[in-house]
Amino acid sequence: MTKSRGRPRKSPTSPTGRGAEQDVLHAAGELFVRHGFARTSTRAVAEAAGLQQASVYHWFRSKEDVLLRLVLGTVLPSRRLAERLLPADAPAHVKLWALCFADTRLLVEDPQNLGALYFAPELGDEGFEEFHENRDALERVYGTLLEHTSGHPATPFDAAVVMGLVENVILQRQRTAPRLPGDAADRIADAALRVAGAPEHVTEQTRRRALELLAGLEEGPDRPRDTASA
Repeated sequence: MTKSRGRPRKSPTSPTGRGAEQDVLHAAGELFVRHGFARTSTRAVAEAAGLQQASVYHWFRSKEDVLLRLVLGTVLPSRRLAERLLPADAPAHVKLWALCFADTRLLVEDPQNLGALYFAPELGDEGFEEFHENRDALERVYGTLLEHTSGHPATPFDAAVVMGLVENVILQRQRTAPRLPGDAADRIADAALRVAGAPEHVTEQTRRRALELLAGLEEGPDRPRDTASA
């Protein structure tokens, strides 16, 4: 059954230009990151979206459902990219560099820095299993590429360390001066190869091959993390 258009707006225009559902997600993302999930009411989300409070519940069952949609939108594009990189015809160190570069760039270019929501304590509650399943799947790909690059077994801790290099940009963006260097993604991908014990592969040739690999994928690193696709 197709949903109706919902209740009338308080504001005559859509702040995002993409309709009420996206207006709710955009407003919630801004408020959750700035003030925290627990301190943000659905009324505040609705007001920021230019909607009646009831309209939030027209599109989402609860405030937790909004949070789930947002965090899925940060991890699903990276998981999909990782799973398409894994079987690609390229050396493991090239694929590891490509994944780190692309995942970092996706996080850096997210205008709202929604990755900050990973630290919301509410994600430990029941109902967020889908997010954790997707993030764990992404981490497993990191572990597989790390193992193939190093030639040694990679523990979950090893995979978490490399993935943590990437996700550190979330915290960097939360600092007083959140502007990151333009080559942040390159430098993190280089660091991942060093952590993998393969510093000899930190070369222009690796970078070039990795970027060519990404460019050949249908949804390469230029595709933004999209809350609508979750």
